[in-house]
Amino acid sequence: MLKHRILFAGLLLQAFATFAVQAADLTIRLDATEVARKRIHTDLTLSVAPGPLTLVFPKWIPGEHGPTGPLESMIGLTIRANDSVIAWTRDPFDMYAIMLTVPGGADRLDISLDTGLATTGVGFSAAPTSSEQLAVLPWNEFVLLPKGRDAEQIATKASVLAPPGWAIVSALASKPGSDGAYEFEEASLTRLIDSPVQMGRYTALIDLPGSEPSPGIAHAIGLAADSAAALTVPADFAAGYGRLVAEAGALFDSRMYRHYTWLLTLSDYVAHFGLEHHESSDNRLEESALVDPDLRPWASTLLAHEYVHSWNAKYRRPQGLLSPDYNQPMDGSLLWVYEGLTEFWGYVLPTRAGLLNREQSRENLAQIAATFDNQPGANWRPLADTAVAAQDLYEAPDAWSSSRRGTDFYDASVFLWLDVDAEIRARTQGQASLDDFMRRFYAGASGQPSVKPYVEQDVYDNLAAVAPGDWHALIRRHLDVTGTAALFAALERSGWKLSYSAEKNTRIEFEQKLNKTTDRMWSIGLRLDKDALISDVVEDRAAARAGAGPGMTLIGVNGRKYTAEVLDAAITQAQLSREPIKLLVLNDDYYRTLEVAYFDGQRFPHLVPVDGATDNLTTVLSPRLSAP
Repeated sequence: MLKHRILFAGLLLQAFATFAVQAADLTIRLDATEVARKRIHTDLTLSVAPGPLTLVFPKWIPGEHGPTGPLESMIGLTIRANDSVIAWTRDPFDMYAIMLTVPGGADRLDISLDTGLATTGVGFSAAPTSSEQLAVLPWNEFVLLPKGRDAEQIATKASVLAPPGWAIVSALASKPGSDGAYEFEEASLTRLIDSPVQMGRYTALIDLPGSEPSPGIAHAIGLAADSAAALTVPADFAAGYGRLVAEAGALFDSRMYRHYTWLLTLSDYVAHFGLEHHESSDNRLEESALVDPDLRPWASTLLAHEYVHSWNAKYRRPQGLLSPDYNQPMDGSLLWVYEGLTEFWGYVLPTRAGLLNREQSRENLAQIAATFDNQPGANWRPLADTAVAAQDLYEAPDAWSSSRRGTDFYDASVFLWLDVDAEIRARTQGQASLDDFMRRFYAGASGQPSVKPYVEQDVYDNLAAVAPGDWHALIRRHLDVTGTAALFAALERSGWKLSYSAEKNTRIEFEQKLNKTTDRMWSIGLRLDKDALISDVVEDRAAARAGAGPGMTLIGVNGRKYTAEVLDAAITQAQLSREPIKLLVLNDDYYRTLEVAYFDGQRFPHLVPVDGATDNLTTVLSPRLSAP
């Protein structure tokens, strides 16, 4: 353990004093001493009344946008009342619900729950969360609650017993208990589930500056890594993320939390993603994410995205994404705001803070635009449907993703919000921008988490208050009309347009290095995974016309063993020779040679200025505070 201390000591003492007079409805003791072997034991005590009772395992987890609760993780369950075991049965129509009868005279249930953490898989709750040296523990994996009861009204008292020598970090204040476990401040079950615990042998806690306009609110990044070396950060790391905190404060003019902590987990053995919480975020990247200078700048986009969610998702949340007992189905119709607007700021704010430069941001936008430029799925499926269908699309395979579309409401909505920004500037003769909408829509009293739901019309009304006009028509043109006309028109309104050249795109190079993939969707029209498996093809492009399809493995190119370099050399040579590229593929247990008639050479996306247009994009990306 490199460094550990209890977070925000003043808040800790205040929190424990505040909750000391309340009786807990649910106590949770989580024994994580065997987390390295993927096993957790939990003891729950739940206040109840005699009679029939249905308990539910959390199913609809905020931010996961689907019924993703890892039901299969439960590997042991015993329920007792009055020191006797109670029989239970599962609801045959709801796998997340178990039914039982609380005997007379019992006022509590003692529940013993064993959980087996995932060793493989993708997604959120169902994906790996621990390695030999660290773990991230989402509380929703270790609790049962009464069906239909609002989790915000359930008071909890929780503790975690960590492996010897491991430190912990959470948005909830904690202190060592008499039995060696960390005891957390008492909180509602909603706030507990919203405050995952990060723990590990190699940890560091980095305090950040830049909390204005609320200087009393603390910010920190908690690091847990698989090695001490992975915790090495540049000398300006804290200052850089302090600028991110400051730029967010300038944008929102509020802090909708008591304090904020990024939980940044650095491991090659946990799932890589980010998940938003109100006073923290669960961010998981490769072990080398901070020590590799090529990877480090792009880590800022994940941390910025999850940070913006504290305002746009946790504080202002679509009405349809509320599920008080975590079992009411959610409506993803407004994910173009919840995720799409967050994705927009997830690139803009790091650029304003100097964590990314403008060229990197433009290369990222070029990659996104080129993906839609080579995506047949947009010709039949509107953007709005990708949000509504998110619960299915998150788990969809890579195969045929360009024809099917995935959860690209993240990326497509970046252009929607670029369009909104340009429209605000046009309607106000440059006197207002999207920044003004953000300050208006997300206004609130700093210093305490709260939820203020909204519906779609609220978005239009607040935009009209900044710049009068018919916002429904402009936005629904992006959401409901198939094709990419609105997307590319928005890009050009920002002062830039998509172009292709043989020069490689730095964002694409970063992703290929990170994921060990080869992406040539915009030239021959295929994408290869780290094992040379064709993960997707673009229909009506050269590779697909030659017979290539997802699931085939690329063995050789023009008689040579496949490597990315050999494929690129063949693409270049074909432009000179005008002879088809010969791909040897393995399809199940059959070999085939495909002749790919592609002669346009290397082709990578970039942005170039639109002649005579106002450069709104550079204005959007420019710092609002003093430049770093």
